[in-house]
Amino acid sequence: MKQRLGIAVALAGDPDFLVLDEPVNGLDPQGIIEIRELILRLNREKQITVLISSHILDELSRLATHYGFIDGGRMVKELSAAQLEAACRKCVRLTVTDTAALARVLDELGAEYKILDDATADVYQKLPLSRLTAALAAEGCELTDMQERDESLESYFVSLVGGGSHD
Repeated sequence: MKQRLGIAVALAGDPDFLVLDEPVNGLDPQGIIEIRELILRLNREKQITVLISSHILDELSRLATHYGFIDGGRMVKELSAAQLEAACRKCVRLTVTDTAALARVLDELGAEYKILDDATADVYQKLPLSRLTAALAAEGCELTDMQERDESLESYFVSLVGGGSHD
């Protein structure tokens, strides 16, 4: 009830900008849904910009259009939801002996990919593995490693700030 009352009091002044600190902290699942819907409605219908400070990253991913990651009192990264989605996008990371050959093969297969460095690339769709390896072999390229990657907002944050204990 305190969160709801606090938001109601803040809205009494008809603000353009609203700062909420842990707005769903301590709420039951139904209360979390109600606060989330309220925040989205305020933004959509009343054009109120809402700045949310929260440690509940899953909840933020349902609301945010832009993210600012703070570590040790400093802003370490700012990005849009689209940029974050691209950074956390599910993919298969391939390690090969020749990324130029890999790029030719992936182009032939019509795959969406991103070359990361001399040896690695992320591929954003399922590929016929036997065709891929045969085509790479024909190009004189060897597939040395293959890992599925699916980063969550939480794991992105931890990798961004180092994952150590921050007192």
